[in-house]
Amino acid sequence: MGSRVTLHTRRPEPIDFTFDGATLPAYPGETLAAALIANNISGFRRDLHGRLRGPYCNMGTCFECMLEVRTGDSWRAVRACLTPVAAGMTARSRSSIDAAGRSRR
Repeated sequence: MGSRVTLHTRRPEPIDFTFDGATLPAYPGETLAAALIANNISGFRRDLHGRLRGPYCNMGTCFECMLEVRTGDSWRAVRACLTPVAAGMTARSRSSIDAAGRSRR
């Protein structure tokens, strides 16, 4: 885990995004899930029992990769495997949300 295919691969210049306060590199065209996995981050949220959860199906069916992306003044829940990363994007794990859906931050 935590690597990208590089052999015989050309990519545009990397862009930066933020996840849980850390600035990370990504490439245009990658999903948030792909970029996080390439940066050695495999847990995107915690379940009700506190167990770490991350991508499972990687095609938008299972909802295990849910995280939050900042849009203007609010946060919205997205599936990381379907959401393209963008320069300057700010995302956070779902571990900051309690069972009633209230932010713990």
